[in-house]
Amino acid sequence: MKFLIMLAATAAGIFLGMRPRIDVPRPSWWMWLAIACTTLTILLGLVPPIGGTFTDVVITNRMDSSKVIPWYAHVESGGTASDGWVLMSDVRDRRVLVGVAASTGLESTLESMAGKAVIISVQRHGDDLHARAVEGGSVVVDPILTLPYIVGLEERARLIFFHVPLSWVATVAYLISMIFAVLFMRKRSLEYDTRSMAAASVGTLYAVLATITGAVWARFNWGSFWNWDPRETSIFLLLLVYFAYFLLRGSIDDPVRRARLSSAYSIVAFVTVPFLVFILPRLMPGLHPGSADDVNAGPLLSPKSDAINVTKQLLFGLALFSFTLLFFWLMSLRIRLEALSRQLSMVHRYD
Repeated sequence: MKFLIMLAATAAGIFLGMRPRIDVPRPSWWMWLAIACTTLTILLGLVPPIGGTFTDVVITNRMDSSKVIPWYAHVESGGTASDGWVLMSDVRDRRVLVGVAASTGLESTLESMAGKAVIISVQRHGDDLHARAVEGGSVVVDPILTLPYIVGLEERARLIFFHVPLSWVATVAYLISMIFAVLFMRKRSLEYDTRSMAAASVGTLYAVLATITGAVWARFNWGSFWNWDPRETSIFLLLLVYFAYFLLRGSIDDPVRRARLSSAYSIVAFVTVPFLVFILPRLMPGLHPGSADDVNAGPLLSPKSDAINVTKQLLFGLALFSFTLLFFWLMSLRIRLEALSRQLSMVHRYD
């Protein structure tokens, strides 16, 4: 199901992105759709609270007993016991009943929330059926929308909605650039060369942004912004390959010769993309999820059912769709900017 959502979101973005023609201004409804989807992605990725299951609490505290986990729980009616214990259940599985130790002030607060869902900061307490509410921790009552807790990532998991779609759309952009380069080699129309260049330029922008967001992720997960992990090394090499593409274009004045050589380079350069993006990082051990020594494909692509829930997968699909639309919008602007630049150049030449 999760792979179907990812593919459908990307395919829908490409379908809408190519309509109407890529070299004409976007219709107003198209622009408002792109703005609305991108804004919604940012808000849903950053604003909703994160709430985990009690299984997340147990697993995390077994690894580090000092960790405080936001638990998405249901306060049971009439579930107050003596000595400050409150009976609560897991919202995602009401059969999981847990006794929660709370301070006097927090106990009365929880009693007043009987029958409601809350996100409460807790730690495992003694065994797998008891928890301790952290005094002074935040309590969110009846949240409208929650994002699931990912063990080991916590709040940093929000970067998934930005880093991964940027990386994926950059790969799609380089594929589109190669397709237009092939079309130029077949039909010798400079329009295809312009489209190939525009796709590569916006794709490189996405790759740079993916590198920056990945560096932020690395800083908080691995201790430094850059660790020369195989995934970091491969995207660095990929950027070098496409920076060389733009150096090649900038060094040739004749438009026909520039188009011919850069199209040939774009076709050859794309051969490195699957190797650097999908193959090399998985052949070598590294820190990044999906490396050779990782037990699964990471928090998004793992086939395990608990790797990501429906809410997070739908939001990730929205992010893919939004960033794909945004890519085609920027690509359209780049194509029209190049056409305008060419017209101005011709005017100055005849003046």
